[in-house]
Amino acid sequence: MRILGVDTSLRCTGYGLIDVSPDGRLRAVDCGIIRNKASLSQAQCLGRLAEAFEQLCDLHKPQVAAIESTFYSRNAKTAMILGMARGAVISVLNRRDLELWEYAPSRAKQALTGSGDASKAQVASVVAGMLGIDPSAVNDDATDALALAVAHAHALHSPLGLKMGKQL
Repeated sequence: MRILGVDTSLRCTGYGLIDVSPDGRLRAVDCGIIRNKASLSQAQCLGRLAEAFEQLCDLHKPQVAAIESTFYSRNAKTAMILGMARGAVISVLNRRDLELWEYAPSRAKQALTGSGDASKAQVASVVAGMLGIDPSAVNDDATDALALAVAHAHALHSPLGLKMGKQL
């Protein structure tokens, strides 16, 4: 099974693709970021996100996507912009008939490290060890996306794991 992890943001969205073998072994396929310049309008950024995920789906053909759930922000404008970016990506993935799951950041951290309060460095170290990649060569947003994909893979192979995420 191929899982796409997504850490959405308007300006720098991370993605990570992993393969999961029937016995639960994990292999990194691709990861990176989709960066939008500050000079682009919100509409241009959303269009670029949609186009990038169309291309990723064409190239890698994931079956499932794990996306970070929304967080609660005191800044309503920030929350709305993040919601728009998530919506652009979710719309593309839904049109591609991917099974969609969302995970709270703390749940993904807990699945990987045992602690929902783990630091980004701790999560990156665990993800790198599981996938055999160099954590210093991967952007933080891409690492977060890989962590979401790995968390979903763990959920698939754990009797209680699917309760960690929410199907969209």
